[in-house]
Amino acid sequence: MKSENWTLEIMESTNGMVKVHPSKLLFDKIQNRINLENKVSSKWIFVAAATFALLISINIKLLKSSLIKSSSQKETVISTISNTNQLY
Repeated sequence: MKSENWTLEIMESTNGMVKVHPSKLLFDKIQNRINLENKVSSKWIFVAAATFALLISINIKLLKSSLIKSSSQKETVISTISNTNQLY
């Protein structure tokens, strides 16, 4: 009950709020400052995406090759174990 009243109070606290509009001069200054900021060109975004794709593909290839090597190493270890039942 108490939490319901609290949520209703919060929801109704925005009633009567009026949207504030900045002056034209201030808005133009803000827009000019935003436009002056350096923006990343789409060329660099493409280069970064290609680099990430290349790194991921290299990592996957290395993981696959290490899995193949580990299985062949296991086979080598198993084949070198003596076939006799002598422990010493």
